[in-house]
Amino acid sequence: MHKHILFFTLLFSNLLFSQKEVVEILGADKLSAGKTADYQKLIGNVALKYDQSVLYCDSAEVNGKSHDFEAWGKVFIKQQTDNLKAWGDHLIYQGETQIGTLDGNVKMQSENTLLKTEKLYFDKTNQQIYYLNGAHTNQDDSKIFSKKGFYDTSNKYLKLKDSVEVKNPEYIIKSDTLEYSTNSKTSYFSGPTFIELEKEKIYCESGFYNKTLEIGQFEKNAILKQDQQSLQADSIYFDKRSSISEAFEDVVLIDEQEHLKVSGDYGFFNQNDNFSFITKNVVFAQGANNSDSLFLVCDTLLLREENDSAKSFFAYRNVKLFQAEMAGKCDSLAYNMQDSLIKLFYDPILWNGESQLTGDSIELLHYDNKLQKLFVKNNGFISSLVDSSKSRYDQVKGRDLIGYFNNGKLDVMNVLGNGQTIYYAQEVDGKYTGVNKAICSNIQIHFNKGKIDRIKFITMPEATFFPINQFPKNIQKLDGFIWKGNQRPKTLSDILSKEERKID
Repeated sequence: MHKHILFFTLLFSNLLFSQKEVVEILGADKLSAGKTADYQKLIGNVALKYDQSVLYCDSAEVNGKSHDFEAWGKVFIKQQTDNLKAWGDHLIYQGETQIGTLDGNVKMQSENTLLKTEKLYFDKTNQQIYYLNGAHTNQDDSKIFSKKGFYDTSNKYLKLKDSVEVKNPEYIIKSDTLEYSTNSKTSYFSGPTFIELEKEKIYCESGFYNKTLEIGQFEKNAILKQDQQSLQADSIYFDKRSSISEAFEDVVLIDEQEHLKVSGDYGFFNQNDNFSFITKNVVFAQGANNSDSLFLVCDTLLLREENDSAKSFFAYRNVKLFQAEMAGKCDSLAYNMQDSLIKLFYDPILWNGESQLTGDSIELLHYDNKLQKLFVKNNGFISSLVDSSKSRYDQVKGRDLIGYFNNGKLDVMNVLGNGQTIYYAQEVDGKYTGVNKAICSNIQIHFNKGKIDRIKFITMPEATFFPINQFPKNIQKLDGFIWKGNQRPKTLSDILSKEERKID
């Protein structure tokens, strides 16, 4: 049969029609009148060409005036310039709105992408291809599903909405809204989003992930989990190749295995080197519940990890710690979790019950969420307030001190070398009758409710007993005595308050 030339305005999002807006009939078994005088109908083995696009179908109708177009049966469209192909059962294009619809077992293929849906829309004006009733897409090695999808053909930008799921051998993404740039291979998230990588699981409500560079920025209630550790922050930057993460604002690191929780304003984490630090308003907590937990605040907390069982924490500047009966402060602190040893450096002070302990350095053996043992090295000093109105203090000093705790409370203390004491003797009725001042190389001290209760001299002491009112003022303080009870955190809130973080 003769070929016919039909002129009508039709651009099918660069899929069907060219800018020339000319359709050439390549073939049909039959040409007849359409449903109205403005329509022409093509029946049987219909083939149309639009510049570089070709359409095949069983039958078609074209309106030369309104530029409406409709095709039925085994619709197949091929664009030769970029090898774009589409299949469907029924095609309709409205010239006035410049929107086309392909429905019925729809498939669209371009390079390494295959999309399947029941209805696909083409918008010439906005240069968009979109679906509103769900579609499955295979792209390279990824499988994608969403209820709604919009693809901008001008910049190759894809936006998926509602129940979005992306499955890839390297990751899985579930999101409310996902936008994807095929040029940069970057996914942008909006709304609740779950990302599962080989080792990490991520949640956020905003952000992006670049597949090529393997980097991401996760924001709004962001959480990154690996094994039994999780990192939370307002914003988390993640570099998969280097295994480096950075966290910004309201940073919280949780280790469920160690019952650890660390918070601060900024965090840096290098998994390859097993090195991390959190800084600015740092709060460290270890324990299953607040009543027994050990709390620590500092300016910066550094973590090194040799293996799963060898974690070490280092706290720097303005360090304060608190646990039930115990409080302390120092400039720097080291905590080796393998041997459960906490070391306090530079002017350390420890308070337990009513006693204050100082020395050049203090070490605490801490496990089962309790203090078990204490070591004060060089210039050890114990003091406890007897009478604040008259500035009376029980005092013990020595070269080194070794203390033992019972249920978190100081129970027994051994003074090793150069021991000296000032002890106020007290009757059953509570009255103080005198003061015992003694020198003895080795001393053992027993405590009751954190206060000195009994003193045992291991070797023969040089001792003098003074009646309470005859104790000379010039010898009432041992050399090195200093009382800092006013600096003691009384409650947990005292060390957690940002206003109280600085050394007094």
